[in-house]
Amino acid sequence: MFYTPKKAIHSRISRRKFLELGGAGATMMGTGMLGVGLNSTIMASRVSAQSSDEAKWKQFSGSKLVFLSENTPPSFAIREKLTAFYDLTGITVEILTDDLPVVQQKAGIDLRSGTSDYVLQYSQDKPIGAPFADFYADLTPMFGDETLPQDPEGYGDDVWFENFLTACGRFYDGNRVVALPYDAAIACTFYRKDVFEANTKDFEAEYGYRLEYTNDTTWQNVLDFATFFKKAKEAGKDVPYGYAQHQGSFAWTTQLDIQRMCFANGRWIDYAIDDKLGSKTPGATNWGDEQSVLILEKFKALADVSHPDNLANGTLELNTVYQSGNIAMQVQYHEFAASVEDEGTSMAAGGKTGYAPCPKGAPEWIKNGGEAVNGTNCGIGGIAINANADEALQRAAYIFAQWSTSADNQYEVLKGLGGTPTRKSVLARPDVVAAGQRPSTMPNALTFDPVYNFGIKDPNFTLGPKIPKANEYHSIIASTTQRMLAGELDAAATGAELKAQLDELNAG
Repeated sequence: MFYTPKKAIHSRISRRKFLELGGAGATMMGTGMLGVGLNSTIMASRVSAQSSDEAKWKQFSGSKLVFLSENTPPSFAIREKLTAFYDLTGITVEILTDDLPVVQQKAGIDLRSGTSDYVLQYSQDKPIGAPFADFYADLTPMFGDETLPQDPEGYGDDVWFENFLTACGRFYDGNRVVALPYDAAIACTFYRKDVFEANTKDFEAEYGYRLEYTNDTTWQNVLDFATFFKKAKEAGKDVPYGYAQHQGSFAWTTQLDIQRMCFANGRWIDYAIDDKLGSKTPGATNWGDEQSVLILEKFKALADVSHPDNLANGTLELNTVYQSGNIAMQVQYHEFAASVEDEGTSMAAGGKTGYAPCPKGAPEWIKNGGEAVNGTNCGIGGIAINANADEALQRAAYIFAQWSTSADNQYEVLKGLGGTPTRKSVLARPDVVAAGQRPSTMPNALTFDPVYNFGIKDPNFTLGPKIPKANEYHSIIASTTQRMLAGELDAAATGAELKAQLDELNAG
C-alpha cells in the first residue's frame, strides 16, 4: 500500500519561496545552506553548546525532510504528530510509506545511486540494514553532540530492549551505529484457549496428555496438535485446522519461519558467524548437515497437517486465517495482537486468544548435542540516515530520528495504534503494566511478558544471518523449502540443494 499522509505539512517549495527563505533571507544572515533530494531542502542557523534548547531544536527551521518507511503503526502514528514536530523544530517532514519489499527496492536505488532522495529511511534489520549498512551515516558522532537536541534517556544499549540496538543499528562492525530502534516485530505463539479447552478430552484420550500450551510446549507437541485437528476436521467435526506456516510470496518471513524451528532444536544456525553483528564473509553454510535435514523433515510433516492454503499464506494472510477462526494456533509477530483483539473484525478476540513464547525444541529432534530452547526471532526496524546527504541534512534528520524514537512517542504509538516499543522505559509506565492483563486498553501489551521478558532473552533469541546478500539468501531458502513442501524434493535433497546454492552465493 502506498500511503500519502493526510496531515503531512508539506508542499513544493517554489523558487520564489526558496529565495525568500533560503536564498535572500539566509544569505543576509550568513547562515543559510541548501541541500536538495526528493523535494528536500535544508536551512541552518549557527548554534553552540551554550545555545538554548529552543535554538538547538529550531536550528534547521525552514528545512524539509523525506522519510521512506514501511507501512507500520509507528509511521502512521508519527505522521499524525508531524504538526507537533514542526512546531518544535520548524522542520517539515513528508512520510512516504509502502510495503517492505517496495521500500527495500526504493532505498537500494537511492543509496547505491549516490543520491539522497530519502534522507531518512526505515532500515529493517536484515532485508535493508544488512545489504545497505555501509551506505548509512554513522550516528555515534551525533550521540551526545551538545549542539544537537538529545534524548534524556540517551542511546546506550541498556535503554533499548536486549540486542535491539545491535539488531538494527550495528552491522559487521561493533563501533558503528547506523539506525535507532523504531519498531519491533517479535515472534510469539497465538493460540485459541477456548478451542483447546473444548477439545482437550478427545486429544488426551488419543495422545495421553492435555491439549494446552505452556512455555515448555515443544515443536513435537505442535505437530501433535495440528495432526489431531486435521484428523478431527476430516472426520466431520466442527473444528478449525490446528496450524499454518508463513509461506506466501515474501521470502524473508518464510525464512524466519523455518529458522525458528531450526534454532529451537539445538540452537542450530545457518553459518558459523556472530549471530548479532553478522559477517561479510559468512563462509560455508551448515545446511545439509544431519540436524538441518531432520528439521526439514519435521517442517514438511507440519506443513502436511496445516491449513490447506499453507503455501499461499504469507504473514498477513496467516493472521487473517487465524482471526477468521480457521486455525487454532499460529506463531505470529506480536504487533498483530492489536488486530486479533479487535472484536469488530476478529473471531479470536474477547479473551479467546492466549499469548505465549514460541515453541520449544524437542529433545528427540536434537542431533547436534545442542540445547532445546524457545527459538524466537524478529524484525527490528530502525530509522537510518542516508550517508549521501550533506552534513547539515544528516544533522536535521538526526533530530527527527531521535525525536520519533523517544519514549513519549513510542508510548503514544502504543496507545493509539498498537505499536511495539523498543525503549524499556515504556513498559515501566503504570498503565502499560496494567494493560498486560485483561481487559486491556493496549492489546499489544498482552504479548509483552512472553516477548520482552522471555523470547528475546538468551538462550532463546536468534537474529541472523546478517550478511550482505541477505535478500538473495532469503529467496533461496524460501523457494527451495517451498519446493520441498510441494513434494518436489525430499528433506535430504532440499538440504543438499540449499548448501549448494548458498555456498555458491557467498563464494562470489
